[in-house]
Amino acid sequence: MTFLERSAAGIGAPAAHLAAAGAALGAVALLLGVTLGRAAPAFAALVASWLFFAGLAAGSIALAAGVRIAYGTWARPLLPLAEAATAFFVPALALLVVAIAGLRVLLPGAGLAAPAARLVVSSVVLFALGSRFVAAAGRPGADPGRVRGAALAYVLAYVVGLSVWAYDLVLRLSEGPLFTVVPAYYFLGAFLSGLAWVALVAAARDVSGPDLRHDLGKLLFAFIVVWSYLLWALFLPTWYGNVPEEVAILQRRWTPAWKPATLAVLFAVFAWPFWLLFSEKLKRRRGTLACSRRSTFEAAGRRCSPRWEWRSASRARSWSPSERGWARSRARRRTHPGERGFHARQAGPRSAARRPAAGLARIRGDRG
Repeated sequence: MTFLERSAAGIGAPAAHLAAAGAALGAVALLLGVTLGRAAPAFAALVASWLFFAGLAAGSIALAAGVRIAYGTWARPLLPLAEAATAFFVPALALLVVAIAGLRVLLPGAGLAAPAARLVVSSVVLFALGSRFVAAAGRPGADPGRVRGAALAYVLAYVVGLSVWAYDLVLRLSEGPLFTVVPAYYFLGAFLSGLAWVALVAAARDVSGPDLRHDLGKLLFAFIVVWSYLLWALFLPTWYGNVPEEVAILQRRWTPAWKPATLAVLFAVFAWPFWLLFSEKLKRRRGTLACSRRSTFEAAGRRCSPRWEWRSASRARSWSPSERGWARSRARRRTHPGERGFHARQAGPRSAARRPAAGLARIRGDRG
C-alpha cells in the first residue's frame, strides 16, 4: 500500500489527493523561490510549515499517549485516528534535512553544526519512541503496563524534543530578546493542533457520538484556555515592562498592515471556539463542533508563522516613513512622562537610548 493510499484510507481520497497536490505545489514554490533569489522567505515558509505539520503529527501521538496514561477508555474510538499520525514521521525527517540546509540562508555566518545535531537527534528519538509506542499499543494481547511505559517515555521526549525545535527553529531565528515561554507555548499548541485535527476527522467521518463529542469539546475547551493563558503570560509582562526591544516585536504585529491578521488569529484561536464550546448543546452537535475544531486547527497553524512573515517583510523592504512615524507615535502614547522619568532614573546615562520612543526610532531607523 502506497503512502497516498494509506492517507486516503484515513482521511478519504479527495482530501488525500488535495494534500498531495498541496505538497507538490509547495515543493515547486520552494524551488522557484530559491531560483528567483527569494531563498530566505522560501525557507522561512518551509520551516514554519514544518513546525506546524510535524508538531501536529507529534501532538496527535501525544494525545494517544496521554489517553493511555490516564486510562481514558472514553476516547478509545479516537485512538486509531491519533496513532495514524506516525505515517508522517519519515516525511518529516526528510523535510527537516531540507529545512536545516535552509538555515545557512536564514542565519548566514552562524555555526550550524550544534543546532543541526540537536534537531536531528531530538527528532529521531522522538519519532522512534512514537513509533515504538504505537507498535506496542497495536500489538494483540499487549501488556497495558508496558504500553503505558512506552507512552510515558514518548510524552517526556515530546516535551524535550519540541522545546528543542522551538529554540532552534523559532527563538534562534527571531529578532529581539528570547522569550522563555515560547517552547511551552509551542509544544502545547502542537498538542492542541493534534487534538483539533483528530476531533475534526472524527466529526467528518462521524466516528464520535454525542457523548464523545461532548467530552472532546470539554477537552478542547480546556486546552484552548490553557494555550491562551500562555499567550497572555507572554503579552502581559512585555506590555507592563515596556522595554523597547521587547515591545517592538508586539508592535510590528499591530501595524495597520498586519492588525487585521492579528485580530483574525486571536478571534479564530480563542474567541470563536470559546463561545462555541461553552454551550453543552453545541458541543454535542456534529456540525458546530467540527466548525470550532477547524477554526482552532487552521488558526493554530499560525502560531509560529507570524514571526517569519514579519521577519521576511522587514528584510524584503524598508519601513516607510509613515510606518516609522506610526511606531513612534504609538511608543509616545504608551509611555507617559512619569514612566519616562522612572526609566531615566533606572537606566542612568543610557536612559535616552532606552526610552520607548527613542528606542523604537533607533530600531526603525536601522531598518529605514
